[in-house]
Amino acid sequence: MKTISNLFSLKSASALATALVLTLASCNKTNEASLSSLNNETAIDSKVDEVNDIASSALNSNDAPTGRVEDRDDRLDCATVVKDAGNTKETGKITLTFTGDCKDDDDDVRTGKIIITWSGGRWFIPGSVHIITLENYTVNGVVMNGIRTVKNISTTESPLKWTIEGDHNSTWPDGTTAQRTVKRTRQWMRSSTNPLQDKWIISQTDPAVPAAIGTNRNGKNYSVQITTPLQYVRACGRRVHIPVLGVKTVTVDTEVFAVDYGDGTCDNLITVTKNGVSKTVKVNKDGN
Repeated sequence: MKTISNLFSLKSASALATALVLTLASCNKTNEASLSSLNNETAIDSKVDEVNDIASSALNSNDAPTGRVEDRDDRLDCATVVKDAGNTKETGKITLTFTGDCKDDDDDVRTGKIIITWSGGRWFIPGSVHIITLENYTVNGVVMNGIRTVKNISTTESPLKWTIEGDHNSTWPDGTTAQRTVKRTRQWMRSSTNPLQDKWIISQTDPAVPAAIGTNRNGKNYSVQITTPLQYVRACGRRVHIPVLGVKTVTVDTEVFAVDYGDGTCDNLITVTKNGVSKTVKVNKDGN
């Protein structure tokens, strides 16, 4: 069983992007530029949000809020993990260095650094903050730089809740670039006895503020609203690599796309709607 943060992983969101493009293209074949923009937004979302997942795995391996044991994240097997000698429960630093000589279980190759610092206590302590810095971090040739701040705003021991804010820039091998700013809330519905009952809930931090805004590599401006919180369920296992509940809306310039992740059933089905036209698609991990 992989660590809970692996469940939250969006490593396969590029498959979702492909499925979205194929679906919407069948609805409107003349809208290729808009479909490319949506594809790009989804791919950026996957690459940037996975960084938070990897950082969570590193912090999880450092300590946990209870005695429940979590297995190691396979992506960390490709990293040199250095913990500063002066680390304490209140403040500390972990540096993950990838050299590109290793593939994870999904055949992704990484280089560069992910640096995680914390203050105010461990990541599961209310009021604590951990900051994730990317230094020329690459995944399969796409370079990412930026910082995201994760603050624990929990008011009870369970569920734990964090706000996530960050700014990131991405550069592709062909020289095209994209920028993304995120602001969202993540909640961990964690069972004290049965890991299979764990859930991650992703929602708007402020209904009036988009969960993400940015400019994609096609030069298009976009924004993302999570209209119904997105939910990942550990019981579904790795065979389900997308949320099983929730709805988000992606606006590219003036065009609006809605993605509905379903009713909670453990499957890889989504419903995509544009201009009142909907279609249900099975999202395969390889995007075919």
